[in-house]
Amino acid sequence: YDVRKLQWPNWMVDCLQDAGIDEGVLPMKVVSPGERIGSISKHLANRFGIPESAEIVGGTTDSNAAFFAAVGGTDALPGTAVTSLGSTLAMKYLSKTYCEDADRGVYSHRFPVFNENSSRSPRENTSDKTSKEEAWLTGGASNVGCAILRQEQFTDDELKSLSNGIDPGTDSPLGDGYYPLTKKGERFPIADTEREPKLTPKPESRKEYLHGILQGISNVERDGFRVLGDLGALPKQPTVVWSCGGGAKNDMWIEMRQRRLRELFGNEKYGDGDGNNSHGSGSVEVKRAPNTEASFGAAILAAATFS
Repeated sequence: YDVRKLQWPNWMVDCLQDAGIDEGVLPMKVVSPGERIGSISKHLANRFGIPESAEIVGGTTDSNAAFFAAVGGTDALPGTAVTSLGSTLAMKYLSKTYCEDADRGVYSHRFPVFNENSSRSPRENTSDKTSKEEAWLTGGASNVGCAILRQEQFTDDELKSLSNGIDPGTDSPLGDGYYPLTKKGERFPIADTEREPKLTPKPESRKEYLHGILQGISNVERDGFRVLGDLGALPKQPTVVWSCGGGAKNDMWIEMRQRRLRELFGNEKYGDGDGNNSHGSGSVEVKRAPNTEASFGAAILAAATFS
């Protein structure tokens, strides 16, 4: 489904026709996440013990739902980002513009647009200019992430104690040379099936080794935001990056990531798309997300339709 033109692509229709399949097999109506579809049927309401007054709305992907959970609602402003620091690193960035580049592993989902009116489609025209503007969740997922910490046999206690001894304001001499993959192959911010892990030289100090690895992962996140800006994401600079996943528990690492992002955006010209840098160079904040459960985000999305 073409999320920009809001229609099935011609190549898909042509493939069906060439195979002798009626294009009517494709759903005739595709709704925006959070858009009201209709009421539940009496049969299903009785079967599952759901009130017949229950409304059904369009859903979304688990990662997009986690974005709503992390930012605490559907009223996030462009420039809001969520980085998941689990086994792998995944980024979602709310942009005014659509971004896609298979060579760099970047894709976009249409972001549902809500305004203050209730019980309406997210795409319904209103006099509110903001409600008419398109918004996109753009980003990608790297193969770099916290899985490398387990592969290198760091325990939870060790990660906590060693992190307490690392100065997040000081660069590791190792980190900029490290690329902490667990195996060959990368997806984002560059799609390269031949990309090799790089974790040498390996110091004798476990603290210095951890410092280098965490800095290497931070560099991937930094480069991811740089790529999104280069592809035309607006604003080019994030204002806030909410962190979720196991890595978000590490306060030192949050400070390290924030510093590296501020260094990037403080040294380069990033603005809001109108020639302005209204937030000031390097003013991005990196914070721990209060909630990251996808189910919670899905509930937020559904509730926003009727709020």
